[in-house]
Amino acid sequence: MKKFFIAVISLVILAIVGYGIAYVVTPVTSVELEEYTHEVKISCEQAYIVRDETVYYATAAGTVYNPSSEGSRVSRDTVISSIYPGTVDSAALRELRTIDTKISRLKKRESESKLYSSDSTSVESAVADRIVSVPDLAADNNIEQIHEYKDDINSLRAGEDISLQTKITDLQNERSAIEASLGGRTDILSDRAGIFSSYIDGLESVLTPDRIPEYNAAYIRSLSTQYSRRSDESQIIIGDPVCKIMNNHKWYVLGITNADYIGLCEVGKTVTVRFTNLSGSKAEGSITYISEPDQNGEYIFLVEIPSYLESAFSYRNIDADIIFEEYSGYRIPTDAIRTGDTIDSYYVYATQGSDTYKCDCDVLYTDIAEGYSIIQSTENAENKLAIMERLIVGER
Repeated sequence: MKKFFIAVISLVILAIVGYGIAYVVTPVTSVELEEYTHEVKISCEQAYIVRDETVYYATAAGTVYNPSSEGSRVSRDTVISSIYPGTVDSAALRELRTIDTKISRLKKRESESKLYSSDSTSVESAVADRIVSVPDLAADNNIEQIHEYKDDINSLRAGEDISLQTKITDLQNERSAIEASLGGRTDILSDRAGIFSSYIDGLESVLTPDRIPEYNAAYIRSLSTQYSRRSDESQIIIGDPVCKIMNNHKWYVLGITNADYIGLCEVGKTVTVRFTNLSGSKAEGSITYISEPDQNGEYIFLVEIPSYLESAFSYRNIDADIIFEEYSGYRIPTDAIRTGDTIDSYYVYATQGSDTYKCDCDVLYTDIAEGYSIIQSTENAENKLAIMERLIVGER
């Protein structure tokens, strides 16, 4: 029996020694350092894009053709849609589209390049320039441009005029001939500059910046869109909506929130809007309006965005995060932070390998309820957190 007790005591002592060695080498009160970004935000699963939009209506019946492409910028007094009488063959509209695309491309080239003279030096230079450009065009899969350059080279060597203006004029004459066979057209001209769209959702006159103060959250939640698109070949009658022009210099995001988060909102406050259903695209803006609560205790608020974001102009309903503040650093348990010798000075203990270091840090953010903080090394810290492996949470 005595030998048995001696054996038990020996095992206990060995276990304690083994535990002590393991504790010294790897403290049980350490955790891995974790980089983290904390956002103070309002997540809006039902948000709307609000714009200053002008809808244009048909003044004739027939077939729609849009010389302006979806999302393109147009200037004032531009033909944005045309209506041809009756039902137009789709092949004729495709031919018009091809011609318009070529004219647009040639006009762009005309503004970027000079005309070549017909003397041999200029001709050879022009041929060489086009040959050199072909690999870059191939890399961009610009087949149309390659075909145009091939035609240019053949025309140059044959001594023919290849001025861009001549090509544009020829295409315009070809276009006029096609239109004459269609029996004429009725044009819709823009009375403002902006972004062209053939999508109509029925909310263009409802969700305007000046009307938002008329609404509350309950009304906004009741809205539904009724999308229609007047694309090429669409048949319309007089009075039908055809297309619209949107202000591309200033637009808005309308969000809904409750009393738990409305305290973050303040008119004039700068925020970042992240569009979660637009591949996480972001835009800077500022809050311009906050409503009173509705019967459900919900609020609406408006964020003005003064920059162009191409993908946003195809949407009305969006998912968006309104980000007020962002803190990036290391997420650690709050109780791992020690107070330094001076006011507002803090440090933590961290390890690299088997060595322990005192790391001076700045506390960027603390979540009292969750018990964690975001920290980063002070600018003059001798031991930077970036080279540390683990954080010591408690005392040994």
